[in-house]
Amino acid sequence: MNDNHTIQLKPWIFLSAILLFALITGHITEKKVNETPLADKTNSILTEIDKIELDNDGITFIFFYRDSSELCQKMRYNIEQLNPENLQGIHFYAMNVEEQYEYYYKYNISGIPNLLIFNGDVEQKRVMGVISTDNLNKIARRIHN
Repeated sequence: MNDNHTIQLKPWIFLSAILLFALITGHITEKKVNETPLADKTNSILTEIDKIELDNDGITFIFFYRDSSELCQKMRYNIEQLNPENLQGIHFYAMNVEEQYEYYYKYNISGIPNLLIFNGDVEQKRVMGVISTDNLNKIARRIHN
């Protein structure tokens, strides 16, 4: 007697599962982004810059944004929730791509909001879209250590 049983999934079942996963993930992400408040520029750890000058030492976060973008305002809010006392030695800057478009092309920014993280003058990480403050903290700690 042969007990060699195999299960064969039809391609449409596999594709349906992927589609369902994408829809659920998209819905959860959209809900979290919609719940994020808009930033208040008056109380920010971000320093507005119009020129990028990277040091050979230290960690630098550069937030590329557009004033008219609600997603950028939400990402700025998440960045502003970071506790700078826990992130000593990290510099936080913001650059409006509508005013400094040459850097948009120089750093190959493919969309906004976009956060570039440098260790010295070497890019370490690129974060697109709106991510939570918790994830920003994790990224900062990982790069800082």
